[in-house]
Amino acid sequence: MKKLNHLIWLIILGTYSSAASAALLDFNDPDNLGVTLGGVTMTWNGIGGGHLYADHANDDDEISFSTATYVNSFEMNAKAWEGFTNSSEDIGMIDIIGYNTSKQNIWETTVDLTDYTDWNDWLTVSVETADIMNFTFLATGLLPHDKNFWPSIDNMIINEQMPQVPVPAAIWLFISGLAGIFGTGLSRRLSK
Repeated sequence: MKKLNHLIWLIILGTYSSAASAALLDFNDPDNLGVTLGGVTMTWNGIGGGHLYADHANDDDEISFSTATYVNSFEMNAKAWEGFTNSSEDIGMIDIIGYNTSKQNIWETTVDLTDYTDWNDWLTVSVETADIMNFTFLATGLLPHDKNFWPSIDNMIINEQMPQVPVPAAIWLFISGLAGIFGTGLSRRLSK
């Protein structure tokens, strides 16, 4: 019985420490985005495939989750949709900040979308951060970058890997499982 109990603990350990199921938010269905759009005018668009874009160059736009989420990555393009052109476009950099539930900045980056104007060429932005509650895409038309373009966001991967069981706990459970297996065999030999 002890042997079985220890094997069960090892199975639980293996299950707990394995990666969670990944989800791809492809934004194809405007009624089931997996995020809430916020800020001034974060917008859904279906031209060239479902995606989101920051519709206002002079105000911040946001994407929010219903619960704190592990975010792996997402893709960005400098164009608002496939075939988009605007004579006042001035493509360049944009700052992005990830906040937790306490509105603390826990991740940030600056991406340069100058070379990502072809709809078939998207920049992958790596996040690999837990507890993200929302992303703010800082206005492209304001300092420090002072550009004028409407970047798109697509193919967000979430929950691909979650933090693992701490190594000391994993080792302790593994050793106790082995001790149980070998201890049961030893006690049977001694009782004979």
